[in-house]
Amino acid sequence: MIPSIKLLTSWLLLCAIAQAQTVMVTVTEVATASPTSPHPASYTSLEKFEDTVMSWSNDYRDKYNASHLVWNETLTEYAKNWADKCLWQHSHGPYGENLAFGYPNASAAVVAWGDEGLLYNFDKPTGFTEETGHFTQLVWKGTAEVGCAAVDCGYDDTAKTDNGEYTRAQGWYVVCEYTPAGNVVGDQDHYFKMNVQPSIVVEEGPSTTTTRTQAASTASTTSTTSASTATSTADSGAMGIRGMLEGAHVWKVLPGLMVVAHVL
Repeated sequence: MIPSIKLLTSWLLLCAIAQAQTVMVTVTEVATASPTSPHPASYTSLEKFEDTVMSWSNDYRDKYNASHLVWNETLTEYAKNWADKCLWQHSHGPYGENLAFGYPNASAAVVAWGDEGLLYNFDKPTGFTEETGHFTQLVWKGTAEVGCAAVDCGYDDTAKTDNGEYTRAQGWYVVCEYTPAGNVVGDQDHYFKMNVQPSIVVEEGPSTTTTRTQAASTASTTSTTSASTATSTADSGAMGIRGMLEGAHVWKVLPGLMVVAHVL
């Protein structure tokens, strides 16, 4: 009986081994996707984008006693070609130029430029400044035409210089070109006095769906030794230095607070 028991035990053990399964588990690291840009109609629809930019731009121009801008397809093509590069710098072309990135819709970008007017000193105009350069181009009386484009450049945290400045636009990149160019400096700020007029209504910016607790932009102007000159339409034949401007706004949400995380 004992040999039979041993034989049975051995047989059962062999059956258990034969039926055993080895499960191989492979763990694959999945890279977290970069945040994607929202796609509001004011960006994705060309017609809606144009209507939004024109409506908000001309609202500001109405407010500051400037005639309405006219949409220009040549300027639009130029703006699109530059926006497609996603470079966070000026094109240094023949037009006036406003840049912005990171805003959730086209109206918010225009509002950011236009609301700089709250900082402009109409009593003692000082010409081109980094704090108000977008605003002065937006409402410049001598500017007659505009063309803009918006491109989704995505997000790339590595697109920075050693000092943390962005080299590429992040999210939606808005480029607007203006002609004749504004921000003509010189002649003791004569051009600004003629082309940037005080508000003719109560000093309140247009409403926007974007909540902003802080908004600031800086602008750069070309030096007097290397900048190209532009004709001021306010004083035919007068020449001056054309200021160039840009504004970057990357929005991030902190607990209970919406702030501008990066401003150029």
